[in-house]
Amino acid sequence: MLTRREFIRAAAGGVAATALADCGTDMGDASSAPPLPADRKWLTLLAKGMDKEYDHSADVEGRLPVGLTGTLYRNGPGMFARNGFSKRTILDGDGMIRATRFSDGGVRFRNRFVRTTKYVAEESAGEFLYPTWTTPAPGFFSNIPCIPSRSQAGVTPVVKGGVLYAFDEVGGPYPIDPRTLDAGRETNPYEGEAGTGPVNYKAHTKTDAKTGDWVLVGQRGQRKPELHVVVKNSAGHQTRHIAYASPRGRAYFHDFFWADPYAVFHLQPAMLSPLPMLIGTRTFAESLEWRPEEGSMLFVVDTTGARPPLVLDIPASWMWHALNAHVAGNTIVADFVGYDTPDHFLGPDASFRAIMQGREGVAKSPGTLRRMTIDLAARRARVETILAGRYEFPFVPQRRVGQPYRYGYVSSSRVSDQGWFHDGISRIDVTSGKEQAFHFGSGYYVGEPVFAPDPAARGDGEHDTGWLLAEVLEGASGTSFIAVFDANALADGPLAKVRLHHALPFSFHGWWDAAQT
Repeated sequence: MLTRREFIRAAAGGVAATALADCGTDMGDASSAPPLPADRKWLTLLAKGMDKEYDHSADVEGRLPVGLTGTLYRNGPGMFARNGFSKRTILDGDGMIRATRFSDGGVRFRNRFVRTTKYVAEESAGEFLYPTWTTPAPGFFSNIPCIPSRSQAGVTPVVKGGVLYAFDEVGGPYPIDPRTLDAGRETNPYEGEAGTGPVNYKAHTKTDAKTGDWVLVGQRGQRKPELHVVVKNSAGHQTRHIAYASPRGRAYFHDFFWADPYAVFHLQPAMLSPLPMLIGTRTFAESLEWRPEEGSMLFVVDTTGARPPLVLDIPASWMWHALNAHVAGNTIVADFVGYDTPDHFLGPDASFRAIMQGREGVAKSPGTLRRMTIDLAARRARVETILAGRYEFPFVPQRRVGQPYRYGYVSSSRVSDQGWFHDGISRIDVTSGKEQAFHFGSGYYVGEPVFAPDPAARGDGEHDTGWLLAEVLEGASGTSFIAVFDANALADGPLAKVRLHHALPFSFHGWWDAAQT
């Protein structure tokens, strides 16, 4: 929320802004990127919203594993356009939960839009009313300021205490009935005194494998933002809350690392210029500037308060997602997918933007698997590459979160003609850098792999016994399926394909819940 002074400044700035580009126009689209070739136009299905909510049995090709019982929840933007006005990037749209239920050898699929305050108001109006983080609302005066203020609840799903939560990066999560997918009112997980906790929560949370603690991070304030960490125990009660002024207040970050008791923020040099947003000439994403010469900054927070925060400089890299982290003696080991530059996201020809217009896009800098080693005593950190490839959406099984581990899972590419959009999944041995993978090849897009443990498995060995579930868009048929893999035998290909009769748009993240069938 804006302060009174900020609002006055924004309104005054709006007078001057009338001579500038309208935030409701599609700025920066004078592009040299050519259209997608005919054999890749199917990729635009990822950017096509769903005009229907389904509830149907799915066809199974192959054999589902015995023991695979539960529900795969996924979340992502499901609506990209209203009344002829479209979102600017594939990352931006109203949240849609999809639930794929495995039970008694059969599968049922259901999807439902999250009825956020924003969604309900715009559904009634028949048009977009509010600016979002990459897209303005139609019309100039709706964008003073051009700051996202309404959650779309479209990034992550998390199940806690029998409730499914849909997170965004604005406001708090929306609670959802995991059976009906009906949404309640936006909530704030913070249990402290009003006005002292986070206002906006990050989409990513961590559940500690050893303690069951649920760790959430958020922010409060705009000019001098505070970073907040909230820890809730397995019974749902808040046990820790700590907040510090961000040492790099205008840096954008999406995810964080958890290695109890430490939360580590990677404050990359994606710096926000707020004035264009305040006067209504740029969206949040368009106001980000990549400054690699300033390097990245690590902010290491002891959530018990026993140690003061530690600020460390490392070489610049862009990070969407952390893989995992753990404490080893007086060292924190933190693994992530990093990019030398976010060319797939920022700029008029960025892949995430171009696909919305059916164009080729820029994605020259691949995501590689990297490791940060933070020496707490020496107050220094180093970064190395575990494996150079084309990766994103790193995932670690729940029983490994915040603990030493050997294997991580990612979406990956073997072909380069699809740019950023991946065609397979990989299991990476983070100790040796060895990779086991399966790629469908050109003509397929594969999203984040989600691990479902085998309930019959015993022991805490290095190998993860269970299955990987991934959404796949098949270009030839124009439909989607859920691929089911043996986590220890990816190269053998999918054990089964849960085929849908329609395409699914791009989604971000998933959650496996064995309790819901």
